[in-house]
Amino acid sequence: MQGKILSTQLIIGDDGKHYEYDKNDVINLGNKDLALLTDSQVDFVSFDERVAKSIYIINENVNVSGILSADRISFARLSALWGLGLEFFSCIPDIGHIGLIIAIVSFVLYSIAIYSVSEAAASKSLFKNYITAVISGFLGVFFFVLAIRLLANSEHVSIGTSVIAVLLLAMIALIAAIYFYKVHAELARLSGSSLFLWSFWIYTVSVLLYFVFGIFTGFAGFITFAAFAVSIIVLVPLFVAWWRFGKVEKK
Repeated sequence: MQGKILSTQLIIGDDGKHYEYDKNDVINLGNKDLALLTDSQVDFVSFDERVAKSIYIINENVNVSGILSADRISFARLSALWGLGLEFFSCIPDIGHIGLIIAIVSFVLYSIAIYSVSEAAASKSLFKNYITAVISGFLGVFFFVLAIRLLANSEHVSIGTSVIAVLLLAMIALIAAIYFYKVHAELARLSGSSLFLWSFWIYTVSVLLYFVFGIFTGFAGFITFAAFAVSIIVLVPLFVAWWRFGKVEKK
C-alpha cells in the first residue's frame, strides 16, 4: 500500500486510513530525520489496519519549514535577496571603492543564503560546489585581466606566453561554468523553480557575448556598460526565484 508521512509517528494511506509506525521500520531512512520528511510518499505493508511496517520512501520531500523556524527561513531568503540587490548596486558605473565594499557584502550575504539552503536540504554538494565555482570564478577574472594586458602589450610578450594565458583562462572559465551550473541546477531541483537555471544560461550567454563584443570594441567604454546591463538581465530571474523560495524538495 502507498501513503504519505504525516508526522514522525503517523502515515495516511491512499485508503484514507491512518497508520502508526516506528522509524526503525523505515527501510531507506538512513541518517535522515523523520521530522524533515512530512508529506513524503511511502510504500508500506499494513497490519491490523492501523500499523505500518516495511516502509519504503518512494518520493522524498524536505520542507524548509520542517527544518528551520519561520524566522530562519526568512533569514535565508532575505540574505539572498539583499545580496542580489547589493550586487546590482555594486555594478553601477563610477561609484569607486564603494562599489567594491558593496560587492563584498553582497557576496557574504549570498554565501550565507547558499549555506543555509545546503544545511536545510542536508546537501553535501551544494555549498561545496558553490565555493569551487566562486574560487574558479575569481581565478578566471585574474587570468582574464592578465590575458588582456598581455594582448595589449603583445610586442613585449612572446606568443607562447599569450597563448598559455588564454588557454588557462578558457580552462578555468569552463571549470567555473560547470560548477556554477551544478549550483543552479541543484537550487532549481530543490526549490522546484527553473528560474535558477534560466539565470545561469542567461549569464553564460551574456558573458560570451560580452567577451566577443569586447574584443571587437577593444573593451573601450564597453566593460562598465555591459557589466551593468548583464547584471540587470541575470539578476531579475534570480531575484524572483529567491523571492518565491520557500520549500526544498528532494526527489
